[in-house]
Amino acid sequence: MSESLNSIRSRIESLGMDFQFVKTVKTGANGAERETWLLEYEGSRFIFVPGRKNVTLGWDTDKCPLGDGVLEGLQEEFSSGHGYYYEEELEDLKGDYQERIDEAEENGDSGKAEELRSELAEELESWNEDIEEKGYASWEGFLAKWNEHLSQCLSPLRAADIGDMIVEVDSRYLDEDAPSLEQAVLSLKQGPFTLPTEDEWEYLCNGGARTLFRWGDTLSGVMTEIFNVGTVWKSEGNTILEQPNMLGLFIAYDSYKNEIIDNISYTKGGDGGCSLCGGDGAIYVLPCYTAFYREPADERHLGLSKNYFCYRRIIRLPQ
Repeated sequence: MSESLNSIRSRIESLGMDFQFVKTVKTGANGAERETWLLEYEGSRFIFVPGRKNVTLGWDTDKCPLGDGVLEGLQEEFSSGHGYYYEEELEDLKGDYQERIDEAEENGDSGKAEELRSELAEELESWNEDIEEKGYASWEGFLAKWNEHLSQCLSPLRAADIGDMIVEVDSRYLDEDAPSLEQAVLSLKQGPFTLPTEDEWEYLCNGGARTLFRWGDTLSGVMTEIFNVGTVWKSEGNTILEQPNMLGLFIAYDSYKNEIIDNISYTKGGDGGCSLCGGDGAIYVLPCYTAFYREPADERHLGLSKNYFCYRRIIRLPQ
């Protein structure tokens, strides 16, 4: 049986902090709703999140099959990318070179024509390498690249007990640049709040659901948002990324945001926009939106930019 709202309120009040009880709200997904407290503390909004025991977290490409909707979305992405990269652009490249070769031969410049043929051969070799690297040469190759990348960037499959928490509804950017991830973690845990562990963050993102993405086993309607992330705002609209998740949190909706957790080896929630800006394609961009994605700390960069690194404050409630 769910704990009563009055009991939850008493537990929060016993902390002796100046939490304001704004209202009760209903959160949930797929028709399953629960009622909880929306709180305010010094101008920031928080929400009570009940924990769960023996929650399955992480991902294993061999043991965690993708939902049909995700596979369909990936196949559509492959088909459109294959058509763009491999067919249309390749034909344009060949056509451009052929026109220049024909022109050189008409002018009797066989040396120039041969030089252009060599350039074209080099371009085609480089093009094929790029297609292979991006995974667009074949659907089987695309899926193999996808699984390979997931196995490298997602946290391992495991179980954990998650306790009750008061959680900041949205993350907040650092107030100033931090010299290192280690120092940022240390300073952000100096009470009364702390940072979620990776187990807690993954639970907060997915609510314990065993889907790769917090919104479910589908990519329908979300791809345009992901590749136009600058248009996404934290408001309740009809779009997928704009919506709060099943626990009432705005989380993992922007690949540009590296969310700091209680860990000095990696952040969660995004890669700072590197894959999106780099044009790496769905294989590398989409995993940033999963609860299980890890962005390794990069010691090559000195400091953390306040414009790309954020954090979410929590308080663990005594049981």
